[in-house]
Amino acid sequence: MRTIAIVNQKGGCGKTTTAINLSACLALQGRKVLLIDLDPQSHASIGLNVNVEELDKSVYDVFKATGSLGLEDVSVTVDRCFDLVPAQIILSAVEQELSGKAGRESVLLRSIQDIKREYDYIIIDSPPSLGMLTVNALRACTEALIPIDMSVFSLQGVARLMGIINVLKETYGHQIRCKALATIWNARTTFGKEVLYNIEEHFGDAVYETIIHRTVKLKESAGFGLPIINYKSRCRGAEDYSGLAAEVLAEEKRLRKTKGLSTQLGPRQTKDGVVFSYYDPLAKDVQLAGDFSGWKPMGQLMVHKKNNHVWIGTVSLNPGTYQYKFIVDGEWKVDPCNSDVTISEHGTNNSTVKVSSKPLIAMLKTLTGI
Repeated sequence: MRTIAIVNQKGGCGKTTTAINLSACLALQGRKVLLIDLDPQSHASIGLNVNVEELDKSVYDVFKATGSLGLEDVSVTVDRCFDLVPAQIILSAVEQELSGKAGRESVLLRSIQDIKREYDYIIIDSPPSLGMLTVNALRACTEALIPIDMSVFSLQGVARLMGIINVLKETYGHQIRCKALATIWNARTTFGKEVLYNIEEHFGDAVYETIIHRTVKLKESAGFGLPIINYKSRCRGAEDYSGLAAEVLAEEKRLRKTKGLSTQLGPRQTKDGVVFSYYDPLAKDVQLAGDFSGWKPMGQLMVHKKNNHVWIGTVSLNPGTYQYKFIVDGEWKVDPCNSDVTISEHGTNNSTVKVSSKPLIAMLKTLTGI
């Protein structure tokens, strides 16, 4: 599952338009998609023809309940393979209601953990601000899509956004892959070309090749409560967002390749103990720490296999569930090849491993008699 937050603190840069139409195009390709409207203005909900005034429950209730109500309890079906968690104006009260509460920045992350196996993509439409709702979106995502319209204000918003992302990385060890998307593009203006050049200069390869052009049809489709692909499938806006979806889907191949390696990595229980492994072709030093070591780095445990850039170490552990992290060149990181993650009492993400009384192979031999 991929969780993509669509973020930029500047309004009017195409966040909601991108959230709606990317979600719809991914669903059209057979991917199961959940769009979470995290903007109190409810534009994503309204843009999908949801009457927010008549809703009994919305994403606000998930934040307010803090655990007793899940995203699946408030979601509505938009189309085949496409669900929506709607928002209402009362969501604006969340900032004040969560003030001072421990773990307030991870409410959405905890809610997503409960449904992550139900969807291929979770798309988060964030508000045009850098408050607690946006922080929740960033804590919950693994990828950030940053729409940038052709204005200097949009670029200024990106600078502040990247500052927040760096704080999350330093505080929680939370890695977010960021990629920019040029929106509301008008090829006839010189200034627009200059902004596009600045985007490519700043983000380098982390820019989608697709450019979302300025088109009236996109505004019209929102007015009718339809994604552009359902409103008018043959128009520039539909072509642009279909192209963006194709790029996002093409990234799956690269991610599958990484996951293919991940199946060989991740924690493995053997007769000698639990084998921990970490892949990084650039790492100069990798250490392991966990609650089994009192969170002290375990010295020279991890051995570097230079032929495949994998660091491996084995720890003898009694049956139970353990939390751990890798320290890569001094930076604490969760295990990228282990999807089992828990939130610690300090609000940080830790990888977890469950050790059974017998290694899996031994159990299979016992069951099969082989």
